[in-house]
This record gives sequence, C-alpha cells and structure tokens, in this order.
Amino acid sequence: MKKIIILLCIAVSSLCASAQTSHQFSINGGGGLSTFDYKLHEAEGKLSYGFGGDFGVGYTLLFIDMVGIHVGAGLGIYNAKAKLVDGVTIITPGLTDSKGNRFDLHSKLSNYTETQNAMVLNIPIMAQFQILKFYALGGIKIGIPLNVKYYASDVTITNTGYYPNYDNRITSQEFADFGTFTNRYSEGKLKLGVSTMLSLEAGLRFGKRTSFSIGAYFDYGLNNILKDNNQPFISYTNSNPAEFTTNSVLPSLTEKINFMAAGLKVRLAF
Repeated sequence: MKKIIILLCIAVSSLCASAQTSHQFSINGGGGLSTFDYKLHEAEGKLSYGFGGDFGVGYTLLFIDMVGIHVGAGLGIYNAKAKLVDGVTIITPGLTDSKGNRFDLHSKLSNYTETQNAMVLNIPIMAQFQILKFYALGGIKIGIPLNVKYYASDVTITNTGYYPNYDNRITSQEFADFGTFTNRYSEGKLKLGVSTMLSLEAGLRFGKRTSFSIGAYFDYGLNNILKDNNQPFISYTNSNPAEFTTNSVLPSLTEKINFMAAGLKVRLAF
C-alpha cells in the first residue's frame, strides 16, 4: 500500500511538472434526497426516505484546462423514518428477572414511527473533467458520522414475558415490566461506521477565472455502516424493571444500512 501511494505521488508530481497547472478554490451547497437506505421486512414495516443537504468547500488542481483532481470537506445532513406495522412484536431474549429466572421479553408495538437523523463529515476525492460549459466529477466520498440520533414518540408497547423453563407467559404485572404502556417516548444515538460512497456530479459552469456552476449529484454508500446490530430493543434492569427504556429498532429489524443522496448542487469557484 505504501509503495502504491508513493508511486501515485510521483506520478502526480511528474504530471504537475510537465503540465501547466492551475488552482481553484470553491464553496458549494446543495440539497435533495439525503437519506439512510435499509430494508425492513414488509410484515414489520417500511422505510420512508428523507431530505437533507450537503454544504462544503473544495480545492481543484487542474493539470490542463479540462482535467483535474478535486478534494474537499463538507457537512452532509441525512434523514429517514421507519414506520412499523401496528402489532409487530420484537423479542428481547435471555433476560433475567429479580428472582433470577430467565425469560424472553415480547414487546408488541403500536403507532411506532422512528425518525433517524445524521450529521456527517464528507470528504470527496474525485476526478474533474470540463469542456466548454459542461463539467463532470466522479470518484469517492468518505463519510464520517459526527452525530447520529433517533427518536420515537406516542408509542404504545405491550410487554409480555415468556418463561421457557416453565412454559409460562406473564402479561399483567406492570411493576415487573409486563402490561401495556402508552405514550412512550424514546431517543438516543446510533453507532454507525465510516461510509465509502460512490460520488458523481455533472452540470453546467459559467465563467472562467471566477465561475458559477449548477449540476446534479448522486452519492451511494458502498459499505454497510451498521456497527452494533446486537443491541437489544429493550434496555432492562431486573432491579428496576418498570423503568425500562427502548432503543432504536434498526439493530433489531435490519442488518445493513447505507447512505444515499441525490439532488442539485451549486458551486462558486475562484
């Protein structure tokens, strides 16, 4: 890997030395579809894509008037919603009650809609081509999650406990976390990994030394960014079971998450 990086640096240096290079600095902003992409089983719920934006700065090294390398840094905002089918049940297995008995917690959900938001540091590394008024960018974008949150409100949860050693189900002891709980609210943070996204952009540019461009962009994550898919839906403590809290449904109902974005972007370069 080190040898490859050294060879690339030598090649770029040689190209810069043999060609008439120029430099461009830019600011950009855009918006449109900007979301999480994942799959929920149809019997459990569906994903609704969200909208967001992308704002940043960039630097372009042009080897000749038509070809260059573009790098930068920006902030991406991603949103999505998971709406579950009323009556879907999520099982949290292997819990232990205050008397040391093992049981599986069955949580039946009603009116459950979970919103997910992410703020991501995006670092594009792209090749740039331009001819006349047309330009195109293609390459990768590294997305580093800075803050990822979820929340759900006005949820009804009906908890029942199944004790496999006794083949017994308990349904109505609220002090022990069993029964129906209404108007529940939950929020927290999601653990997501670094995303490597395919990134494409194309459009029209106007001007030379100082230019304004407008174009369409598309980003799609190439890797699974879900890190903690073993997190239980219910956070339960046998010392105070009635004060249970809920986590995101994503680790329970999906195994893969990608970032995806598409929209319009404007750029001012000088």
